[in-house]
Amino acid sequence: MPLIPKTLAVLLAAGFAAFAAPAQAANNTGRSAMQCVDARREGGDVAFTNRCNVQVFVVWCGDMKYSKKRCGDGPQGNSYYTHSTNVKPGEKSYARAIGEYRYAACEGGIAFGKDEIRDRPDGSFTCVPSRGHN
Repeated sequence: MPLIPKTLAVLLAAGFAAFAAPAQAANNTGRSAMQCVDARREGGDVAFTNRCNVQVFVVWCGDMKYSKKRCGDGPQGNSYYTHSTNVKPGEKSYARAIGEYRYAACEGGIAFGKDEIRDRPDGSFTCVPSRGHN
């Protein structure tokens, strides 16, 4: 007689497999999400609101009060935008205490680093699709 029923064993195995799977940002399509993001000034901040029904990520740079990084000071080789955030559908995220700024947005999510977007010295960008999303 088995110590645990088969159904429970299958559920436990599926649960462990989910934890063992590599963490991945939301499904990146490689498409721009500029049409999804409404960027508006709220006092000294800029609010990025996602108006689409998919998660997006926003990268930005500019004249920020609490950071010495400016446009072009990002990670080497992909260095225009310096800050990033994920924004779920209908939600809002902020760039705090920022004056002049530039931003870009893509469908999906961004993790640490900037593998999900390629930016150029002029601020133009290309969204990078997740594996299997060509």
